Amino acid sequence: MALKPFQPRYRAIFRDDEARAELAVRFWKEIVAALKETDALTTANLARADRYVRAKVEYECLYPAAAKDGPVKEGPNGGDVFNFMWSAVEKLNDRLLKLEKAMFGEAVSRPAV
Repeated sequence: MALKPFQPRYRAIFRDDEARAELAVRFWKEIVAALKETDALTTANLARADRYVRAKVEYECLYPAAAKDGPVKEGPNGGDVFNFMWSAVEKLNDRLLKLEKAMFGEAVSRPAV
């Protein structure tokens, strides 16, 4: 019997942010389609997919501001200070990569035809 993926209730999870909820739904559909395409649709990968979607939504929302300010920004006293939002984006990026590897394995190039 084929595994039927049930989408988490992202509208309830991201309850006062419709844009994030819509983004989550879109990412969920994309990741489930990729899992089906690679024949990797398992219970464990669906749990990873949910974690991936939540992290990806946060990453997409934080990245524009973090990229604008860069890793170092001007502090309250005029000196340079580390941008903690930049650090959060880097950590989310690392988490996304680990989840992608867990779901799909390492990327390998296809041989030339």
